[in-house]
Amino acid sequence: MVTLDSSISFLIYITAVSSAAAGVTEAFKSVIPFLATDYEAKENCWEDQYHAARLMHYKRFFNLLISVLAAGVIFGMLGLDPALILTGAQSAYVKNSWQLGTWMWGIVAVFGSPFFASLLKILESFKQSVDSNLPPNRPRRKVSGTRE
Repeated sequence: MVTLDSSISFLIYITAVSSAAAGVTEAFKSVIPFLATDYEAKENCWEDQYHAARLMHYKRFFNLLISVLAAGVIFGMLGLDPALILTGAQSAYVKNSWQLGTWMWGIVAVFGSPFFASLLKILESFKQSVDSNLPPNRPRRKVSGTRE
């Protein structure tokens, strides 16, 4: 059963793996100059623009590929299934973690990381407001009466 705590644990796990995959990608960028270079056309002609755009697309593709592979490897090495964390299972450990589902979670972690990070902030603030048991904030306005 999905609860607020299991949802927060799931989002923390996905966001942490996504951040680790981004760190691996940055490490690759520091070693492979092609991945960190911005390409611009030498002259304002169609052939140069096309060549620069093609190199930029290759660079973006390889950066995403490295991130997805890194996230998949991290999920596989940890051996924890994010779906089991989300459902609140007794154990989220899986014996054979090198299956297709592991790589699919790598794709989800890389492409959904901004959404998951935003959702995590929303759920954490909601949990804090629920745990504090304070009544909801009501609008307040200062007024003054007529003075004589």
